Amino acid sequence: MFSVHTICPVQSECGGCPAMERDHAAQLLRKKQWVERSLNRALDKTTASPLTLGYRARVRLVPDGNGRLGFHPPRSHSVIAISDCPVAHPAINSCLAAAPSIPTQVDHVAFRTNGAEVVVAIETHPRHRDKIRSWASQLQDADFGGAALAVNGKTVRGETKLSLMVAGIEHRLSPGTFFQVNLAMNASLVAAVLEAVAGFSPSQVLDAYAGAGNLSLPLAARGIAVTQIESHPSACADAKATAKRHGLKVDTRRQRAQDFEAGDAFFDVAIVDPPRAGAGALIPRLLMTRPAAVIMISCNPPTLARDVRAAEKCGYSLQRLEMFDMFPHTEHTECFGVLVRGR
Repeated sequence: MFSVHTICPVQSECGGCPAMERDHAAQLLRKKQWVERSLNRALDKTTASPLTLGYRARVRLVPDGNGRLGFHPPRSHSVIAISDCPVAHPAINSCLAAAPSIPTQVDHVAFRTNGAEVVVAIETHPRHRDKIRSWASQLQDADFGGAALAVNGKTVRGETKLSLMVAGIEHRLSPGTFFQVNLAMNASLVAAVLEAVAGFSPSQVLDAYAGAGNLSLPLAARGIAVTQIESHPSACADAKATAKRHGLKVDTRRQRAQDFEAGDAFFDVAIVDPPRAGAGALIPRLLMTRPAAVIMISCNPPTLARDVRAAEKCGYSLQRLEMFDMFPHTEHTECFGVLVRGR
């Protein structure tokens, strides 16, 4: 089983750990071998992250019961409290250093940044919502370094919609909306998707698991008809708002990608960016209408391999395979594949 040592979350307190893998080139090699072994195919390209520390624009922490925030170690419910995180963006570490004592009723605290502003998104069980909102509303300006605050997605302080520019599109993302943790690598990934899609000159594109439109709104800005499928309510709402703000005509549907059926939308090319579990039964449904290509994005090579095998049974072949170093110093990576219809 593939494994890469993660950066110790308490490195800043203990001075580092001998078990930590410091050689990023070795990490990339091991991930490359993992992807190639999973897909039984050589990679066409590997894109390394320009930053290996301080790159992470989203960090989710949990309280330890004593008012401090920290990580769950792998396969454990305990919490290791931290004062900073080596892979977190410096703006997040500044806010973390100014965190107040966290009530035990808080489930987790997510720090989100675009490199300038920080949003602190606090989540709690609905039965504790009013109590935690009251606590958050009484915090001092200096708490969390003055960052904007939200509790269960509702604003308590400041502007909690984070502005992100991606391929000429300004996204304004709600506190609960997903975005990639490595902003520089996300820009490279989006550019690869745009280039791959353009190679097929499609008139219509389907974006399954569309999120807030990270991958497909730039296509709409280039005059391609886009249908987005996304089940998360805030991501779907944010995608619609971004399209409206940019004057883009996009068909954004709030539904589960797994419920898509052949004929629900017309498209020449599909973009599929599923969670770690993969696309599963969606693949044969997409391919029943015989699109020219499917652009696959995956953070889990084994499930990508399974989805590729399902596509091959439908007459498609993996023409291109790349790896993007989205998560340095972790065991995770991001894969990019182009499946093309056989003649």
